[in-house]
Amino acid sequence: MCNSNEVLVVGVGNPQRGDDAAGLVLGRALADKLGMQYLHCEEVPENYLAEMRNTPAATVMFVDAADMGVPAGEIRLLEPQQLAGSNISTHNCSLSLLAKLLTTQCNKRVVILAIQPASLEWQQCLTEPVAQAIDRFVAALPAGAQDPRLCNNERT
Repeated sequence: MCNSNEVLVVGVGNPQRGDDAAGLVLGRALADKLGMQYLHCEEVPENYLAEMRNTPAATVMFVDAADMGVPAGEIRLLEPQQLAGSNISTHNCSLSLLAKLLTTQCNKRVVILAIQPASLEWQQCLTEPVAQAIDRFVAALPAGAQDPRLCNNERT
C-alpha cells in the first residue's frame, strides 16, 4: 500500500453539463474517503499543470466522465496510453497529452479513473445511473485504503 500523500486526485468536468460533473463528484468523494489530496479543475485541467507538477504526490489520478462505449455509470481505471489517439474525454485538452507531460517532464505516474456518462445536457444534474454508480463505488471502498496499483513503485 502507499500513503495518501502519494496520490493527487484531479477532478475534471463541467458542473453545468449533467454527467460531465461526475469526474468532480467522484473525484472529491474518492479523495475524501481515502484521505488523498484533491485538485478541483473543472473543464480546464491544463490550467492546473503547475500544481500537478509541483505536488509531492508520485501519482496523479485524473477522474473524468469519458465516453467509453459502455453502459452509463460504468467506472474503469485506465492507463493514459488507452486514451492515445482517441477523443473519449469531453474536454478540449487531451488528458493523454497532460499525462505525457507529467510523465516525461515530472516523472509522475498518471492514471485515469473514467466514468461513462449518460447525458451531457446543459443545466442538468447527474443522471440516476451515474449518481448511483458513484455512490456504490465510493461505498465499496474501505476508508483510508488505497489500490496499490496507484502507487508509483507498484505499476501493473
